[in-house]
Amino acid sequence: MFEIVFWVVGLLIISIGFVTFFGAPYVPTMKKQVIDIMKIYPLKKSDIFVDVGSGDGVVLRAAALKCARAVGFELGPWQWMVSKILSRKQKNVAIYFGNFWHKELPADTTVVYTFLNGRYMKKLEKKLQNHVNKHGKTVSFITYGFKIEARKVQKTEGPMFLYKFIPSST
Repeated sequence: MFEIVFWVVGLLIISIGFVTFFGAPYVPTMKKQVIDIMKIYPLKKSDIFVDVGSGDGVVLRAAALKCARAVGFELGPWQWMVSKILSRKQKNVAIYFGNFWHKELPADTTVVYTFLNGRYMKKLEKKLQNHVNKHGKTVSFITYGFKIEARKVQKTEGPMFLYKFIPSST
């Protein structure tokens, strides 16, 4: 019995460390934060909402009630599994397991949300700009707690910052 507990705890610690290395540690989203997200960008039925590092899917499930589709990317196996189970009845929710840096955003994405370690913001900024340039569509970007220094904040709601990524002509 001790060996099983040892292995489970060990795998949990390793997976948390692995996820932290590629983005941010798992921090549960509180109800107030979900409200702030919905205030900073009121979702429309036509929106395609993407959560980078979707954790247990709280934000995805809330977004799915207001938009056409909610898509999550999660690297943590435990969070991904919990999110899949809790979201199983919402047909407009899709959750992908794996490293977001090696994934493509859906072409019709209109809104992206993340709570990601600040050191990855520049990398995400580049990925989002490449996406909007490729697809020719503006994408709204909501970040929790970390600003993109080189960009103008469109709106602030508590610790949330809203940015617009517009296709460039270059």
